[in-house]
Amino acid sequence: MNNFFKKFTPKKILPRLLLIFLLPLILTQSLLIFLFYDRHWEKIITRFSNIASNQIDFLISEDKVNGYLVAQNSAIKLNLKFFKVKNYEDKIKNKFFFEKKIERKIKNRLGDNFFLSIKENEIDVLKKEANYFYIIKFPKKYLLSETPLILFLWMVFSSLILTIIAFLFLRIQIRAIQRLANSAKEFGDGKQIKKFKPEGAMEIRQAGNSFIQMKRRINNYIAQRTSFLAGISHDLGTILTRIKLRVELMNEEKEKQQIKSDLKTMEMVLKEYLDYSEKINVKRISSVNILNLITEVINSSNDLKKKTKIFCNKNIFFKTDKNYLFRIIFNLCENASKYGKNILINVNKKSSALLIDIEDDGPGIPNKFKKKVFKPFFKIDDSRNLNHGGSGLGLSIANELIKKLKGRIFLKDKHKKKGSIFTISL
Repeated sequence: MNNFFKKFTPKKILPRLLLIFLLPLILTQSLLIFLFYDRHWEKIITRFSNIASNQIDFLISEDKVNGYLVAQNSAIKLNLKFFKVKNYEDKIKNKFFFEKKIERKIKNRLGDNFFLSIKENEIDVLKKEANYFYIIKFPKKYLLSETPLILFLWMVFSSLILTIIAFLFLRIQIRAIQRLANSAKEFGDGKQIKKFKPEGAMEIRQAGNSFIQMKRRINNYIAQRTSFLAGISHDLGTILTRIKLRVELMNEEKEKQQIKSDLKTMEMVLKEYLDYSEKINVKRISSVNILNLITEVINSSNDLKKKTKIFCNKNIFFKTDKNYLFRIIFNLCENASKYGKNILINVNKKSSALLIDIEDDGPGIPNKFKKKVFKPFFKIDDSRNLNHGGSGLGLSIANELIKKLKGRIFLKDKHKKKGSIFTISL
């Protein structure tokens, strides 16, 4: 039953609220109109039946007592028409409910040999005699009244005004909810919210104020974290510089190389921590030549130069943030370089979509780790050896950046071969 109602009820809140408002209104108005018309037609039919019965009985009596001409003159005075005909054929075969009701009441008053025929402008009441028919024609206005029409128009007009007022009021409230939802979405996407002022009903304004307070607390937390990590990076960078100077003064070359390797690893980890803590905002959207961008990425590392092959059309351009796409490709290539000896980059553009495959020939990623590789600080190497596994932030940073560019990164295995393929989809 719940699925049935969910299938046919509106999905958005404005149509739902209008339905809640209009459904009882329509049902109430319909019931009121039905009851009014039922009683109104009952009253009109009873009144017409009484008047028609008395006048018909009077005119027929006049014809029988004083003659046909006297009866016709009396009918004219009553604003009626009185005829006697030998034959009569009623062309109207189907009769409405209220026609049958009037006919039944007249028969109850005058007898079963009376019949009724409602024409366009008049109502014919017939009485069948042995050799002829009496026809008394009544004006149709006897059955018409302006009261139902006035009531119907008044109800429709008032309902229409109430519906418009309700729609405008609900639209204002829904607009306030939509602005709150859009602001929350922009904030969740890392965008700068220009102006947001709580408005609408008290509950909606309360939700808006709570959102503003939450946004302020989150921004303060991010600023404090970034400042804290930047301070740590600066302080540790100073210490590392001192250590480097002291290493250069050492005489034993073997120990110097080991210490330099450890210092390089520490600098890399500090840089990745700081990069991950930065607030990311996409600001510079431009048309980027993808082949040139990938070439810049590869040329930035001697290790990548030796291992990487690129398959990309030189005329592929895409509108995006060049710096962030550079970092995404660089991080994925660095990850591939750690585990593989050869890297293959393949670029395809289909209509407005850009696909960049970064393939390596490393050992691949076990199925149980595929959903975890983009988590911060996650490493398949349980030993957490920084010299081999890195900090565990490279893929996390790439994943965060691709979300800001409204894209995705997919991980898939190579068929019947070792290694992994990371696909950038924009």
